[in-house]
Amino acid sequence: MAYRYVPPKLETVESLMNRFIRNSLAAIGFAALAIPAQAGLIIGGDAVDKASATSIVDIVFAIDTSGSMIDDIAAIGAAANTAVKNLQCPMTDCYVRARFMGISGTSGSLFNESVRNYVLAKGGSPITNNTEDNGWAVVDLVKYFDWGSDAAAGQKNYHAIVTIGDEGTENGEPVNALDFVAAKAANEAAINESVLLFSWVTDDPYPGVPNLFKAMAVGGNPGNGDTYGNTGGAYLAGLQGVDVQTRLQEIICDAATGNDVPEPASLGLVLLGLAGLSRMRRR
Repeated sequence: MAYRYVPPKLETVESLMNRFIRNSLAAIGFAALAIPAQAGLIIGGDAVDKASATSIVDIVFAIDTSGSMIDDIAAIGAAANTAVKNLQCPMTDCYVRARFMGISGTSGSLFNESVRNYVLAKGGSPITNNTEDNGWAVVDLVKYFDWGSDAAAGQKNYHAIVTIGDEGTENGEPVNALDFVAAKAANEAAINESVLLFSWVTDDPYPGVPNLFKAMAVGGNPGNGDTYGNTGGAYLAGLQGVDVQTRLQEIICDAATGNDVPEPASLGLVLLGLAGLSRMRRR
């Protein structure tokens, strides 16, 4: 039987290029799986870009990830991306770097890193060691977080922390002497390092928690005879039934001005003027 020699088929340049691209994309895909993206970071604001912003804001949202907070975590997670990226602040054009963390645990796709692990990764010694350590998480973040200092001429850097929970500030549940110690330490750390502190108490808090969270952020007496200073942040109450996107935008816009914000009773009214002022500015 005679065999006829058939020369191997030569690939065209186009075919070679297509194969090269497919292999390269596959390699990139595997590499991406091995290098996790920075967790819980959303970049946005209402400035066109960082160079055109009047203020640059680093803001960290640190939340209690215990079981009672599951619905609150879900609500914030659903609204965060839109709130940060579609921001409209009437008093400033800001560039925002918003970071979302659990305190010592993680939950959901947004709060997928913790303050405690963040500090450990930086080689620090965290004070935070319980899921409900709202006060100590503030102290750790003030000390260890990579706060930006990249404002150019004519710009300002603002740093802010939002601590969110429904229990005491040290290991949760009813407020006791240890909670006052943690809240006072958080208050003083924020003031000493010019970090705006926002405290957000969610629904059905334990007795004494609202007064403690309020004093920690805006000053006053939480009930133990001690006096706290004003960090320049704000106290916020409630989450269910609240327009969470609006609430997040209020907090960020307040932080972007670096000024004292309205008292708790009036804070919820801030956005009533935001929409109108934003429209005026756009005109």
